[in-house]
Amino acid sequence: MRTSTLQDGRKCQIGFTLIELMVSLFLGLLVSAAAVQVYMINAKTAGIQASASELVEDAAFNLPMIERKARLANLGLADKVAADQPGSGIVLTSADNALEDDEGNKALDNFRNPKDLDDDPKVPKNITLGGSPVNVSLLTRTGDQTAGTQTNEWSGWNGASNTSLQSGQLTIQYRAPQDMYDCEGKLALGPRRVTIGGVKEVIDGQIIIERFYLKAPDASKPTELSLYCDAGKYITEIMNDYTEQSRPDENLPKSVEFITNNAIRDFGDAGQEIMTHVDYFDILLSTRDGNQLQYYTVEDYLALDFDDQPPIVGIKYGLILRSNNAVLNEEDLSEFTVLGKTSTLNNGLSQKYLRTVVESYVTLRNISVIDD
Repeated sequence: MRTSTLQDGRKCQIGFTLIELMVSLFLGLLVSAAAVQVYMINAKTAGIQASASELVEDAAFNLPMIERKARLANLGLADKVAADQPGSGIVLTSADNALEDDEGNKALDNFRNPKDLDDDPKVPKNITLGGSPVNVSLLTRTGDQTAGTQTNEWSGWNGASNTSLQSGQLTIQYRAPQDMYDCEGKLALGPRRVTIGGVKEVIDGQIIIERFYLKAPDASKPTELSLYCDAGKYITEIMNDYTEQSRPDENLPKSVEFITNNAIRDFGDAGQEIMTHVDYFDILLSTRDGNQLQYYTVEDYLALDFDDQPPIVGIKYGLILRSNNAVLNEEDLSEFTVLGKTSTLNNGLSQKYLRTVVESYVTLRNISVIDD
């Protein structure tokens, strides 16, 4: 009986051999490695798709703000857009860089009150900011010009571009056609009734100034650039009670209060961030010669002889956008062509982000005189 029991126990000791266990373990590792590889590929693909989607969303939903605002440029102001046109919708000049005629006298500039044209043009009555002419670095600039150095001014290479080319700045102005909000979300008033000379009259809307430029939101991360919009306002009318014109309908908040005309308020600060992760931004001015469009940088346009500067009929802007997160294992493009100029990423910047170039042309609508 004992022998039988021992033999039965030996018969029950059945299982895998060591070799079989090693083979199964090896096969399991192969399957796991394949699964991990598939997961990594899917994760990378999902990351690239998400980053590409972010770039598409920026181009589709954020960039159109520039186009919408540019189409308002010059509304209710000048007949044409040019460097010597008071109220010009593309702001190129102030008293600081007003053009000069053949006799060396300063000509008109974009920040002169059109209502004061009867005065001696040699002594322009200019629109001021903080009691002084508007700094050139707050006007429309292109990357081939000298940059500003003050806080929140357009700074070109000085922290406002992640490429070998300097970024530019677009500054526009227009009259509010109705109660509306500027690019910073602040109320601007349209036509309204005020007291002038003891009589109630309807005046035009407040004049809105908006500038688009690049800035690093966090000074400790100077290469993390965003597109900002800085907005301000001024009025040109003389009236009995300036605070009266800042009172809108009862259901709207109060607009900025003015104590005089020809003085800009709330302009020149950092403004509102409207798009993140922008490596480069610049513009070109468009003029027309017959049926042909010609493009100028601001420097080239202002360098033309005073009498040879054609009216501006449009602008072309270009940007380099990048994704929020690095998604590539290998390096992506480092050289880009924007507005006909080739630039490369600055040294030290990661090339493992998705980047894309966006360009758009905007025809100025609010002009009645194109050709002299």
